[in-house]
Amino acid sequence: MSLLNNLNESQREAGKTIDGPLLILAGAGSGKTRTITYRIAHMVKEKGISPYQILAVTFTNKAAKEMRERVHSLIGQEAEKIVVSTFHSFGMKFLRMYANALGYDSNFNIYDTDDQSRVVKNIQKELGIKSEESPKRLISLISKLKEDSVSPEEYEKTVPSFLENYKNIIEIYKRYDGELKKNNAMDFSDLLINTNRLLDNKEILEKVQERYKYIMVDEYQDTNNIQYQIVKKIASKYQNICVVGDEDQSIYGFRGANIQNILDFEKDYPRAKVVKLEQNYRSTSTILAAADEVIKYNKQRTEKKLWTENEKGVPITVYEALNE
Repeated sequence: MSLLNNLNESQREAGKTIDGPLLILAGAGSGKTRTITYRIAHMVKEKGISPYQILAVTFTNKAAKEMRERVHSLIGQEAEKIVVSTFHSFGMKFLRMYANALGYDSNFNIYDTDDQSRVVKNIQKELGIKSEESPKRLISLISKLKEDSVSPEEYEKTVPSFLENYKNIIEIYKRYDGELKKNNAMDFSDLLINTNRLLDNKEILEKVQERYKYIMVDEYQDTNNIQYQIVKKIASKYQNICVVGDEDQSIYGFRGANIQNILDFEKDYPRAKVVKLEQNYRSTSTILAAADEVIKYNKQRTEKKLWTENEKGVPITVYEALNE
């Protein structure tokens, strides 16, 4: 009996689609993680695909750990050969192998937010700048600019010359990047940026493509432009790419997430198969009906209708409080 018999009809359809591009539109509470893990287990145990050739990326260490544990419960030790990680963790391991190609030593340091704050404070002190912007906000701005591929020089062209504060920010940005490079260090944004840069090296890209012939991306609606480029480059040769997500659940626009990545998947991969997971296992039918009434007014979304076999449940009540 196939492992996939443990899934519902839509989940099973997603699980058995291995070759070519696949978009799994997974509504809230529809068994998304279950589907992904059974799909991986089916690939290894029943299709004979080498676990070394599978790359699964998600957004948090917690989600990656849960996925690894679930796959391990289905196929045992073979699960340890599969790369299941966050984008940043994948980038770090990848860069340890090829950092020399970018002028870094393979034992480069990774700066966390405390390290970044220290660098920015020192630069402000050296320049005699008493900035209105806190180091935390400056770091957030620099990270966003870097991940949008906006260099200090390009940023300078967009800022009016009379805004003294912004001229200071540009100088801090320039020095910050130089300081990290001088110390053989990268921040979290650099892990993505430099991974993407390395994949422009044809020889390195070919090695990565041969290693990871099957790619899965969880929470695809929350990918930013650099994460999108990384995945697209690796998948470009074999196009065995499965992305899972739901544009209705995209909440990280403030972090640079680009909802168009999931909305345009079928344009990027014209041969893509689309499977919708619409059966909800988590909520009452009352909750689902209310949620549908709210979300249907979103302009950028694919049509889906969540349903459940759960009970109707109690009516929704509104509570008005004096404060949060």
